[in-house]
Amino acid sequence: MEPKKPEITRKVQPGGGRASRLLKWLAPIALFSTALALRYIAGLAPEAVEQYYSRAVYLHLGRALSVINRYFPFSLGEALIIILPIAGLPFTLRIALGRLRRGERQVEIFLGGVRALLWLAGGGFMLFLLLWGFNYHRPPLGAGLSFTSREPDAAEIEMIARRLIGEANSNYERARGDRDWAERSLSPIDRRETIRLLESAFQHEPLLGESARGGFGPPKPVMLSRAMTLIGLSGLFSPFTGEPNYNAEQPDCDLPYTIAHEMAHQRGYAREDEANFIAFLVCRRAAHPYLRYSGYLRSLRVLAALRPRTSAERYGEIVSALGAGPLADAQASAGFWQRGRSPRLSRMAERTNDAYLQANRVQSGIRNYGEVTALIIAYYLTYPTDDAQ
Repeated sequence: MEPKKPEITRKVQPGGGRASRLLKWLAPIALFSTALALRYIAGLAPEAVEQYYSRAVYLHLGRALSVINRYFPFSLGEALIIILPIAGLPFTLRIALGRLRRGERQVEIFLGGVRALLWLAGGGFMLFLLLWGFNYHRPPLGAGLSFTSREPDAAEIEMIARRLIGEANSNYERARGDRDWAERSLSPIDRRETIRLLESAFQHEPLLGESARGGFGPPKPVMLSRAMTLIGLSGLFSPFTGEPNYNAEQPDCDLPYTIAHEMAHQRGYAREDEANFIAFLVCRRAAHPYLRYSGYLRSLRVLAALRPRTSAERYGEIVSALGAGPLADAQASAGFWQRGRSPRLSRMAERTNDAYLQANRVQSGIRNYGEVTALIIAYYLTYPTDDAQ
């Protein structure tokens, strides 16, 4: 009798099978694709985004995040930027080495890393959209505020420019009082009071509607402000933690406007021109003249719209009306950024920001910051007699 041969059993590797392997790839790809589809749909329905997300869901989310971040004196967003790479790299290497010791092939380990990146990209993209990113698909702010859409003539732009220069001069003098300011101004109020007054101004600006209401966490200085200066960055909003962050090194005359700009992002105004415009609105409504001065000083970019529309002599005469104090501040601010930033790093940061904005359907990219000029002009054409104070 022939002896019975032992049965040969095939060892099944965990996770084996074509369907299982395919699912490992399809799941993260589906997550990223879903986020892309949602963003596309949002772009087709800006009014729905405005009504159901920006004016409702987002404001609740922003205030909910503030319940957490207001109890931390430092920026949670900055902490994540620092901690995640420091902790993530050793963690990733440890996992890879562990899989090597278990005898897994290098190609499988590599593909596993690619899948992890896909999960991270898809999850991060989806979280970004839900927490803040859908705000990029709101209708244009000017249309929502019923601003005039007609093209201004040179005389109207000149009138607006003269008004802004006059307001910058008068608020500078009110803020200075009896103080002896040399070279550039130093803020007569501290940052905590600046933030308090800006928050009050937000809540008293009638054009902002529901987003004017409070309940948001305070803006925070960045510990790595020197790094922000090197790349030419004055402020940064963290959508994952709901925090407005600002470069603590920047000149005092720029600081209120920068903080107000980041607070506008926090309230759901994603586009840079709209955040700049709201910073202008809020600064000019603030109770302290130095905050108003900061808003008017930064609004003088309107002069760039006037220059090609008038003669060099007339333009020079208009600009010469700017007082010695505001002129010194403007020059000191320009000098600070020229001296402090690294040309190479700042160019890299500009390209990154430009790509980010264009990816979020801001077609003009970083030029969008300067497009606030059109909003300021349209505002004064619509409300020619308005005076915030």
